[in-house]
Amino acid sequence: MVPPKARSDDGRLSHQGFVPIIERVGAARPIVVAYHAVDPAWRSPLAISEQALEEQAAFFARRGFVGLTASNAERMTASGTLPSRAVVFTFDDAYATTARAADVLDAYGFRATVFAVTRFVGSGEPMSWYGVEDEDPGRMLPMGWDDLGALAGRGWEVGSHTCSHPLLTGLGSELLADELAESRELLAGHFGSCTAIAYPYGVADERVAAAARSAGYTVGFTLTRIFTADAPLLRPRVGLFEADRGVRLRAKLSRPALATRSSRLLRSARRFRRRSWIPAEPRTTA
Repeated sequence: MVPPKARSDDGRLSHQGFVPIIERVGAARPIVVAYHAVDPAWRSPLAISEQALEEQAAFFARRGFVGLTASNAERMTASGTLPSRAVVFTFDDAYATTARAADVLDAYGFRATVFAVTRFVGSGEPMSWYGVEDEDPGRMLPMGWDDLGALAGRGWEVGSHTCSHPLLTGLGSELLADELAESRELLAGHFGSCTAIAYPYGVADERVAAAARSAGYTVGFTLTRIFTADAPLLRPRVGLFEADRGVRLRAKLSRPALATRSSRLLRSARRFRRRSWIPAEPRTTA
């Protein structure tokens, strides 16, 4: 049975159950969306084409969203000055192709935050960590410092994705502190400040969040199918991909979809889910 149509608050018709999340979020939280590379020739979940990104940006623009960087959105959330419709575009790993996103987002007046793995920035060598060993090295090239500076000059924020992209929940306290602090200090030295971090593999817990706070970050982001927490150093994001267009995009950002992501049942089930591209978590003491 096709559900009846209802009119959303922006005057557009939408199927019942597919009302955009903007009606739920209000002024309390921005929508934070996550990407990796921008590369139409790369057939990988890590990549999205400019065409798909443009359609997703247009989705937010048509609905009157204001685009903010991660740290600006967090400051405005804390002060109660966040616009009623705010979106934060984020790009993990700082692939060389991330630069392509700037032209797409500029057309709609949106800025973004890119999270860099500092060990690779400017190295000219393919990025590599557990889970991407089989990817084409030519697609894994990082941005250089000048490339990141060019994005910063266009209003983007440069945040940390740690030094080497480890699973932070599996690190001992000393290594954890080093990965967080060294990357932040290096980025702050280049760009004046670094207050935002995206956790590698999208995974963090209360111990990692506390370490990030101690290292000087004010906002940190996870990236999981299930929302397990929502606090300044554990902000959830929604991953958007090549196939997320049209009805699928509206459905993914709908109230039912977001409610499902934070449901108690699925949060419990997540404990038994093993993702093969994430390393195991034997905690060390080093």
